[in-house]
Amino acid sequence: MKRNSFTIPFTIGILAFAGAVFGDGLRQVKIPKQPDWTENGVVIKSGKSGSWDARLYGQVSPSAVVKKNGVFYLYYVGASGNRSTDGGPKDRALGVAVSSDGIHFTKYSGNPIVTHQPAKNVEEGVFSAGGMIDKNGDLLLYYGAIWAENTSTEEVHCHVALAQSRDAKSFKDYGYVLSWNDRSVWGYGDEIFPLGAYYANGKYNVYYVAKGNVGAWKLGVAMGTSKDKLKNTRAVLTKRQIIGGCDPIFIGGHKIALFIVCDFDKNYIEVRTANLNSPEKLSEPVEKYHMFGPRYRHTVVYLDRQKKKWFMYQAADRAKNGNQIVVRTAPMIPVDELK
Repeated sequence: MKRNSFTIPFTIGILAFAGAVFGDGLRQVKIPKQPDWTENGVVIKSGKSGSWDARLYGQVSPSAVVKKNGVFYLYYVGASGNRSTDGGPKDRALGVAVSSDGIHFTKYSGNPIVTHQPAKNVEEGVFSAGGMIDKNGDLLLYYGAIWAENTSTEEVHCHVALAQSRDAKSFKDYGYVLSWNDRSVWGYGDEIFPLGAYYANGKYNVYYVAKGNVGAWKLGVAMGTSKDKLKNTRAVLTKRQIIGGCDPIFIGGHKIALFIVCDFDKNYIEVRTANLNSPEKLSEPVEKYHMFGPRYRHTVVYLDRQKKKWFMYQAADRAKNGNQIVVRTAPMIPVDELK
């Protein structure tokens, strides 16, 4: 489906929203201010001891949220416990929880849905993910694939891999689409892991963090006309540490918004915008959120135009408060209603 030269993704575009203005893309909406967000409780808790998601902290999670056929799919990374070497998470894998309202979620009984341990090393696994529904209605998940040379080493690297699903639960893996040791990839050299993705104007765009030769935790973007061939990579933000966030939200007027989690010490969120066709060119911050207590860090955001509501899912990156994911909501307000 195409509207005014750009392709509207399935997540927000297959449906004809009441009041939508397609002459200039989707009806443009206001970015919520921090006081606009209201916490609505815990949506996911860690599993029992020894289960695949017994630990929910120590990775970029929650990782992605999409809506398909009226159902919310919240993707998150879990670990089976703690490593004996350094106490970090072991055997990290990706799972999903489903909801009809974005507030009350049920874990999928077939979890985990994506695993990655080629060397059978407990350090390996899935570190992050960015998801989108493509033009065919399939879910594309770009995920951070932690890789080790052998079973015992504590030194790991991270590729960007791709998995695809029709039902948002069962996935076909396409392997690595960006490699940490590929010199043609911006930020190569150590770990690269994806945060968010979108499709527009015949191009796939994936935001990712690089920890390699550009200084740790910098933001880049990979672009390509094929979902698994992202040949063009560029720098996006290089003057601060980028921890997470970066789910592209279509806010109208041919623009996307990124809710970017920054700075390990100060822990804040910058909301920046970009034109659909220039994902590497971000605006200055249009909103800035200070830390949501108690130290919630990892963040994914979804805008539901049907429900006229924003959803924000967050988790803390530590043992205390780190084994649960909470949801916040904010009202969706069209810009033209502010005049």
